[in-house]
Amino acid sequence: MDAQTRKQKLQELIKKDSNIAMTGIPLQYKGETRIEKVYRIPLDYLVYNKYNGRIGSEVLSYEKQNGELNPEIDADRELIERFLYESKEDRNKTTMNSLLKNGQQRYGIVTSDGKIVDGNRRAMLLNRLFHKRDELGYTYAEVEKCKYFLAIILPDDAEERDIQKLETIYQMGEDDKLDYNPIEKYLKCKELKRLGFSEEDIAEFMSEKPSQIKQWLRILTLMEEYLNEYGYDGIYTRLDKTEGQFVDLEGYLDSYQKKGANIRNVDWDYQDSDISDLKTVCFDYIRARYEGKEFRDIAKTGKEGSIFFYKDLWKDFLQAHIEKIPMDEESVQEMREKHPDEDLTMLLKSRDNEWIQSAKGVLKGNLNKYSRKLEDKRAANKPADLIERALSALQSVDQEQDSFLKDPHILEMVKEIGHITWKMKKQLEKM
Repeated sequence: MDAQTRKQKLQELIKKDSNIAMTGIPLQYKGETRIEKVYRIPLDYLVYNKYNGRIGSEVLSYEKQNGELNPEIDADRELIERFLYESKEDRNKTTMNSLLKNGQQRYGIVTSDGKIVDGNRRAMLLNRLFHKRDELGYTYAEVEKCKYFLAIILPDDAEERDIQKLETIYQMGEDDKLDYNPIEKYLKCKELKRLGFSEEDIAEFMSEKPSQIKQWLRILTLMEEYLNEYGYDGIYTRLDKTEGQFVDLEGYLDSYQKKGANIRNVDWDYQDSDISDLKTVCFDYIRARYEGKEFRDIAKTGKEGSIFFYKDLWKDFLQAHIEKIPMDEESVQEMREKHPDEDLTMLLKSRDNEWIQSAKGVLKGNLNKYSRKLEDKRAANKPADLIERALSALQSVDQEQDSFLKDPHILEMVKEIGHITWKMKKQLEKM
């Protein structure tokens, strides 16, 4: 059913009171609160929003490799349904049982031509229950109610900005955030920015602070640089299970670029080119799925520092990395040409696995070696850490308080501090 036919069917449906499931539903739309009706809509009148915030990364990655998906075509619709079902399979099984037992408890939102704005996952599960009832072992009577989707129908004047705003508010609100794959929130921020919304607007839609939205956009930029580095431009599924490393790395790089207080112990005047080298090295470790303490030892900021804090450690570590890490591998284009009939997703996964097998031992050995050297540096710096803490404590003493001026023990302690610091000063002057 094409868009015009769906629109006609929905217009006919609206005219019959028997299709109304709920009334008096408030909806924030175009800056005002409208009171809407929820209709009982046959699923055949609807089409999935392939770029919905739940599976955006899967669809964009697929289209980058295989061409555009059309949810009006049965084969593409089935693929979108598979993406939706596999996005949270355990949660989907639970929701299916609830739909079967209790019916649809939460209404959706659709456009005037039947594109699902909010409720793609629920519509998919209803479709699954109704159209695959024989395969699932249900009778027609058990799933008859599942052939309808309960939803508000938006007016004709709904534009892409309005649809994206509603989708974000209803799909990625506070209650649903944990139900989404991590990459989706980054892509949603990018899409909303493309449509002209500010960070403040997006923060309001997603119940976040503007500073969080700005950080997510910076993290996505870093993720996209990573994908470009290995020829995976636009294939966001290659970011699976790497969010934590990118969050950490973005913070480290930002600190090094700003040269803030949390890098005051860095012992050299690094340049932008050095930060770029650091980023490239970290990309290799992310590709090898390094995480936790091992990964943080490369670039961590703060009091304990990292390998990058020390010029001699970093230069030797970088040189060993460049010399030992395998660089010669097939490009994505070469892989396409050699294996035109094979699934590119599987080819890319295979290429990554081969690279990891050849590189991980070298990566691990090099990082272990320089992590031990880093521990030696940290141990050597303990006196400086203690003195820094003592200085900070002394600087915070309020000398105007009566207790400072009248407590005789304070004078004795200050004299003792003076004696200790005098001895330290003499010792240091001998160097």
